[in-house]
Amino acid sequence: MFLASNGFPVRYGHGIASGFGEQLGRTVVVADPDVWSWFANSFGGSPITVIDQYDLNPDHLDQLAQSIPGDVSIVGVGGGVAMDVAKWIHWRRSIPLVQIPTLPSVNACFTRMTALRDSGRVRYQGDAVPDVVLVDYQIFQDAPRELIRAGIGDVLSCHTALWDWRLGVLFGHTIGWDDPSAGASMRYVDGLRSSAMEIRDATDDGIKSLMEMHREIGWRCHELQHARFEEGSEHFFAYCFEEVTGRTILHGELVTLGVLIMSAVQGNSPHLPQEIVATVGTRHKPSQLNITWAEIEATIDRLAEFTIAGDYWYSVINENFDVDLAKESAHAALNF
Repeated sequence: MFLASNGFPVRYGHGIASGFGEQLGRTVVVADPDVWSWFANSFGGSPITVIDQYDLNPDHLDQLAQSIPGDVSIVGVGGGVAMDVAKWIHWRRSIPLVQIPTLPSVNACFTRMTALRDSGRVRYQGDAVPDVVLVDYQIFQDAPRELIRAGIGDVLSCHTALWDWRLGVLFGHTIGWDDPSAGASMRYVDGLRSSAMEIRDATDDGIKSLMEMHREIGWRCHELQHARFEEGSEHFFAYCFEEVTGRTILHGELVTLGVLIMSAVQGNSPHLPQEIVATVGTRHKPSQLNITWAEIEATIDRLAEFTIAGDYWYSVINENFDVDLAKESAHAALNF
């Protein structure tokens, strides 16, 4: 299933990122060291510098941006954090931006704002528009399959976020309802169901379908000036997990975990995300993710306080949240 997607300029193809650096002239690359170690020879050209140590604190990012020459192109290579850092530098310095995602675990290459980590809270700021996003099928298909299968998280999240948005509007605590965006959320989840086996097998069509959903969601976030239709209690669970444990796991898998748990807490057709996760083969069991039940339960213990203190959008977490019931729901939701 392909959506008639709006959003950033994007190119799809096999081998299209190989040698692309030679076309750009002077470049600064933002990439995780592990990613750059295997991609550098394919990139072409010689970046004047490779930024491989960074975090998402805004003060740190501003210092980083000011250290970059003005006559370069900035290239984000890898996953969501590299994409976000590259976006910030582009926005602060008004220099050309190219994004080369190497896995689809997050939609950061198609969103305009950077997901900052500021005083223990995730907040969004910035306005970055790349010259192009290069989706090289070969890069994705050479990656371990679990990295592709994790990419459903920021689309599957529409299932729980839409429910939370409706709840917030009902009780007068959030942004007004928008029927077209609500309908789009359901189409995105249906798109995952239709493409699940292709995504599982990392076919060209499966990768393109998934990335076009990410692209459309990123465009809609900008058009609405909010992400209520795709970010709710499942993302708040993910952010809280990071605070409680002091670490993270692959974003798409962490958000998928949140969808499975929070859809059960909501009483919101939890069988639907379970079906999609099972068909795609996305890792979701604690043993697969190298996390413990103690960490999940500690996150649930902290979740209401964390969400309210962080002033996150109204969700099922705000509505008489029963910690013991949520823990029972989590065990049931992940046991399939």
